[in-house]
Amino acid sequence: MKRLWIIIGFALLLPGCVSQTVDSEGNPIGKTKLSDELVIDSAGRVIARPTHIYAPDRIVVNGDTPTEREIRLLGVEGLSEDEAPITYQKSQEWLHNYVAGEDEIYIKPAINADLDADIIYGIVYLRARDKKTGEPIPGGYVNVNMAMLSVGLVKIRDLREFEDEGLRQRMQEAQDMAKREKEGLWSKTR
Repeated sequence: MKRLWIIIGFALLLPGCVSQTVDSEGNPIGKTKLSDELVIDSAGRVIARPTHIYAPDRIVVNGDTPTEREIRLLGVEGLSEDEAPITYQKSQEWLHNYVAGEDEIYIKPAINADLDADIIYGIVYLRARDKKTGEPIPGGYVNVNMAMLSVGLVKIRDLREFEDEGLRQRMQEAQDMAKREKEGLWSKTR
């Protein structure tokens, strides 16, 4: 029986040991690290914690800390509540359901973006999750800008803001799909 309790104890301790993210010096990276300095991953993305959501296309990260920034979705824009009340509400719900609860989001800033500025335009990524289990898919990410575009919650502002031609094409295809399906901004009742 004692042996069983030891095995259970190790089983409970090990997940915390292997899932801890550390910096180059071996120190844990957590919420305090994100609030002290802007954290950039190896792909050049800012790692941040969403703290306020402003539909249809703005997210404040690391709120009330020296690293607080307003993130605006690169290349896309939504309409105000007055212009499209139904779509505005749907974008609030979408951001609440998919972004607000995340511990970390990843922001690929626009080319030559000033990371010290209060407002940063960028592509926002979330960890992709398995639909059935809700568990993160290793190495999988969801492009928030494109996901919102594909359901008509935002529209293209300027494709030239995206540096990659392939991404420009995929963004246009996402908007075209929303138009075909008459989703969100493209529906008769916006």
